[in-house]
Amino acid sequence: MCGVGWVRALGVAAVLVAGLQLATSQILTAQLLDPDDAPSASSAASPLESDPDVFEPEQSQTAGQPAEEVWLQGVLRDLLIDRQSPDAVLLDSPSIATPAPALQPTIADDLPSASERARRDQLSGGARGDDVLLFSGVDLWRNGFSGYGGIQWAAAGAGEDGFVVRLTMSEGIEHYFTPDVTYTTDIFRAALLPGWQFKRDAFELKLFAGLDFKHRNLEPDIIDTRWRGAHAGLRIVAESWAEPTPELMLASSMYVTSIASSYGFRAAAGWRLFDQFWLGPEVSGSRDEFSRQTRIGLHLTGLPFSAVEASVAVGYVADSYGRSGGYMRMGAQLRP
Repeated sequence: MCGVGWVRALGVAAVLVAGLQLATSQILTAQLLDPDDAPSASSAASPLESDPDVFEPEQSQTAGQPAEEVWLQGVLRDLLIDRQSPDAVLLDSPSIATPAPALQPTIADDLPSASERARRDQLSGGARGDDVLLFSGVDLWRNGFSGYGGIQWAAAGAGEDGFVVRLTMSEGIEHYFTPDVTYTTDIFRAALLPGWQFKRDAFELKLFAGLDFKHRNLEPDIIDTRWRGAHAGLRIVAESWAEPTPELMLASSMYVTSIASSYGFRAAAGWRLFDQFWLGPEVSGSRDEFSRQTRIGLHLTGLPFSAVEASVAVGYVADSYGRSGGYMRMGAQLRP
């Protein structure tokens, strides 16, 4: 009977301990999972609200709480954490690093094409292919000066292959000095040039062919001089613009006209500086039945002033009459 009594006593004690553990686990579970039943201000902050770099478990112990209950809560807490989702474990365990974010698109994925860059880039010069372009400028050297202006229209729109037409006019005066007489030549030129433009990314080629007009007046007048007065003819023009790299531009142009068997060319290279303009060398030459001229200089192209782009060139000029000196050319382009 004594043995049976001890067995009953141990059974009752086991039931009481199990009930106590079950009640304690339910209370602790409610406290951990229900944020509305969080500990009062007298309790220490939970690990989720603590600095993860200073994680101290003893701060979660309530004042006066028995060590056995703290140990039991810790065991139940570990069991609960093991059953939570991986995201909760990552948030609740400062010793575990958060997973790396998903791969994001690289900058290269959002880069525009070369043609789109040419349209956006204010320094792309000829490669921009504007619908309407107004231009003008002056050219000075010690033996003369000239002024020019014109308008160009591209029917196909910006950045597209298609028909283009250009109207240009200029007026120039030059002086020829001899021991006895100083001759002054006044030349008016005009040209109406239909053509076609070809665009490939940051490269552009324009080809023109049309009516050329020239009026030459000489003082003192020499009646039997050839090409005196007004003459009409055919003018052919080719122009190109290329940007092999975003920092380098190459430009060229040439013309041939049936009036006085005239022809000329210009070639230039430039480097992008301060993301504001192109700067580089240029060389040009021209020739007709009367003389030939050669120029070597430095140009600055594409300097923005509001809606206007300015260009400047300076250098050395020499011709077949033995005249030489410095030259300056200033131009402006307006894209309305």
